[in-house]
Amino acid sequence: MNPLRLALVACAAATAVAACSSGKNAERPTPAPTNSVDFPLFSGAEILSSRAWRETVSSNPGAVDNAVLAQGAGTYVGHDVIAGTQALMPSLEAWLRDLGAHPPDGYESAVIGSGVESVREHTRDLGIDFAVFQRSESGKERGIVVLTVDPQTLDQKAGPMLGLIGRFKDLPAPFRRSIDNQAKNQTGFTVTELTDPNTPIGAAISALDQLRDFGGRGIVVIDAVKQ
Repeated sequence: MNPLRLALVACAAATAVAACSSGKNAERPTPAPTNSVDFPLFSGAEILSSRAWRETVSSNPGAVDNAVLAQGAGTYVGHDVIAGTQALMPSLEAWLRDLGAHPPDGYESAVIGSGVESVREHTRDLGIDFAVFQRSESGKERGIVVLTVDPQTLDQKAGPMLGLIGRFKDLPAPFRRSIDNQAKNQTGFTVTELTDPNTPIGAAISALDQLRDFGGRGIVVIDAVKQ
């Protein structure tokens, strides 16, 4: 269970206990999630969840994440937003291309290494596409990655791999390193990144349950600023 879902369950349980102990029958409704990242979403997309995160990294983990964690080792804070849409992937990919060609005011498309295009070839085949942006805020660089996700394609193409992700962290460290090195060479990102919801690829993977329940495609936006 991802941290956001766990928090929501805990809050719901606490609310239920409080209601029972006070003798009230009605529970306070959970506030609807909002777009906590100052970046436009695909028109008509429904926000499914939003959370804040804080992460200390010792190095930049992968090609995609390097663009967001561009300031190197240190502590980063940010947010991620998951939204659902019934639009098909060709429409979402066209939207991403237009964003890249015409970034929102104050943003620019991030200049990232050539290795990222190789990663995009792999992720598109899995049903994930992305674009990376940045802007300067109070002397600090803020990185933003926008991903589009097709859960059905991802399940079809990566179902066996996704089934192993839940058991990956239970493997001995030498086995994890070996698997990570092989995945890095083949795809440009590691299984460790897939299991970390604070990385862009991990955020897309962690959004799958919500998107399956939603029954459409997804947009995941994640931002990061080094402290």
